[in-house]
Amino acid sequence: MIDSLEELRGLKVLVFGAGGGGDVLGAYILYQRLRSLGAHPMLGSVVWERYTVDPVPGPIPLEAVEGPTRAWRSIALVDGSIVAFREGRRVKPQLARLLHALGIEGVYLDLSKGEEGIAEAMKIAVEELGFDYIIGLDTGGDALALGCEDGLRSPLADAVSLAGLYRVRDRSSVAILSPGADGELEWMQILRYISHIAHSGGLIGVYGLNRREYNAAHSVSDVVVSEASKIPLRAFSGEYGEARIRGGMRRVTITPVSASMYLLDTVKVYNWTPLPGLVEGTRSIEEARRRLNDRCIYTELDLEEDLYRLKSAQPKRPMTINDIYHEGRRRLFMEGCRAVECR
Repeated sequence: MIDSLEELRGLKVLVFGAGGGGDVLGAYILYQRLRSLGAHPMLGSVVWERYTVDPVPGPIPLEAVEGPTRAWRSIALVDGSIVAFREGRRVKPQLARLLHALGIEGVYLDLSKGEEGIAEAMKIAVEELGFDYIIGLDTGGDALALGCEDGLRSPLADAVSLAGLYRVRDRSSVAILSPGADGELEWMQILRYISHIAHSGGLIGVYGLNRREYNAAHSVSDVVVSEASKIPLRAFSGEYGEARIRGGMRRVTITPVSASMYLLDTVKVYNWTPLPGLVEGTRSIEEARRRLNDRCIYTELDLEEDLYRLKSAQPKRPMTINDIYHEGRRRLFMEGCRAVECR
């Protein structure tokens, strides 16, 4: 357990994007901070691309990837040359795009095997790859969600990642970058959740971008397909006010707070949100999804599958992403799910 990032000086640290996709750019900001403190960080990410990049629903399994330098079942060392093959289409994960731009090696985490797979990956990261510490970073902060929030859109990847971190809780932390940046939960709500965790002794540190970190991340930001992870960069450059992302479907408030990061105790986060506990012991992402569905939580996997089906169907009326989400939630309630209570 640590009381500050400075205590990681001299240690080998895995910092990975916990929500998939563009979270790796946010993780790179923390990677830069760790390097400046004298740690030996390595960049990683769970690999789950947005449907605009990868139209096949779900995270990309390692079996679909060509080019890992060293691979196990749910974790691999990779470089920027890797590609994934998804129904005959070549997909370049955001992790690979960033690694290629930086000319470094990184860590690929496969969510497709559920919480058991990620737990195994965390164990290998420590015992085989020699990491002294692991930090999972979520841009936006919806990893702290309780599961009852109407704006919650992508709880599944975060829940499985957090459950995996809990398996190595004596040597891991959770980082929240840029509260509200993904347009799911409001930034004030995320800060309130962080305050609750802090009240239980779970806040390790509060950090902000500096000019060096901004310049490093900004120089490679164009290679990463992400809107949320670019919000802290937009905030640092002086942008202020409301912005729209996801084709105008989500609203983000950009303030100097958007350029801040909060380091949290893994155990306290696990005790705060029920979602990682719900997916514990699952052996596939589908099983993890069903666990959340049983609690009336519509996930990003449900959305991607609904979008995939709609591509070949002819709906009676045009449907927005929000329409699909609300229809999906209604379906879960009609199937008799038991909703998570807010607190």
